[in-house]
Amino acid sequence: MKVRGIVHTMIIMTMCQSCVEEIQPVKFTAEEPYLVVDARISDRPVQQKVLLSRTFQFNEEPVFETKAQVYITGSNGARFNFIEQEQGSYYSETELNLIETESYQLHIVLSNGESFVSNPEFLPQKVEIENINPVRELNNFDEEGVSIYVSSISQPGSPSFFRYEYEESYKIIAPKWDPFEFEVIRYEPCFPNPFVVGLKTREIEQRICYSSNLSTDLILASTADQTENEINKNIRFIKRDNYIISHRYSILVHQYAQSLEAYTFYAQLEDFSSSELLFSQVQPGFIAGNISSTMNSSDEAIGFFEISSYSSKRIFFNYEDLFPGEDLPPYPINCENLGTPLLWPEGYHCAAPGVCDGNCESPLIEQILAGLLVFAGERENDFRIPYYTLPRACGDCTQLGSNIKPEYWVE
Repeated sequence: MKVRGIVHTMIIMTMCQSCVEEIQPVKFTAEEPYLVVDARISDRPVQQKVLLSRTFQFNEEPVFETKAQVYITGSNGARFNFIEQEQGSYYSETELNLIETESYQLHIVLSNGESFVSNPEFLPQKVEIENINPVRELNNFDEEGVSIYVSSISQPGSPSFFRYEYEESYKIIAPKWDPFEFEVIRYEPCFPNPFVVGLKTREIEQRICYSSNLSTDLILASTADQTENEINKNIRFIKRDNYIISHRYSILVHQYAQSLEAYTFYAQLEDFSSSELLFSQVQPGFIAGNISSTMNSSDEAIGFFEISSYSSKRIFFNYEDLFPGEDLPPYPINCENLGTPLLWPEGYHCAAPGVCDGNCESPLIEQILAGLLVFAGERENDFRIPYYTLPRACGDCTQLGSNIKPEYWVE
């Protein structure tokens, strides 16, 4: 492999029962890209995923570690194999049956024979989400919106540590939807009466749609500095002018109870990155995790093998619930002004068969054929240019979401 002069910063983490201490970095030079391991494993009843890649510079494309052997072993003799389904992405063959009293280790054997193993990790005690509460309030920048708080109560006696993810979904209603849409019956630029545009009834649902987003930030919470083991964490703030809360909004919160060591690792990582390639983008420094080489102590791995217990909860709310009688947030596209009527461009000279100077195309017809415009109403008292147009998303919500209602959606 080509030798590379990437300067990393070693961050040695000091962990205590009540805090994450500020660390002074120590610099060193790496000749080879490090193995990066993203292994956030939980007792959630789904296929689990381990992502393997290599560190890369900001101006480079990510490099995934392929053809590796990945598996987890338990102190009770259990073994869970992971199969590569996408480049660098390894999925468990089955759901993992994790037990609180057992410890688990991650094993990685690369295609070149190098092998890595994690420290033994235990499944933390499960803590259920008690409530999710949307609150109308101002954020730290005096912007008004909706804060979404998650509350949990864990067992007394020792601190609890949590990591959160969420999936938000929302209803979209096209403000200028019409039951009719354009139909280009004929379009022959060099023909007398070269185009005929009419209307037809829409055949698919394009008024009400749904869309979803996944969280990208690291969201952490701890009871370590509290007298009681209660969490009331603000995990999401949505400004009131954000159209995603215009009608009906839903959020599914995933709560992962984690160990102190995992919490400390992610607290250090939080300042670096929030993307899918979470650890690969820690370019300014190296954060020590719990994974090491079994063959060569100089072979480093970035990442943490996390075992967490899982809880989830979903809520719905309407804009009217928090902003009764108030104007809706603006639609993401300006749909207030009717667009240009359908007409030919300046310089049209196709008045007779065979007479065409090449300037007979209609930009508006081309845009309709390309699906960029929708019917926005009839123009009165002028049969030559009878229709108005608007950008397609104004009357077709499928430009912003799906017209298939999610199975979990309730009104």
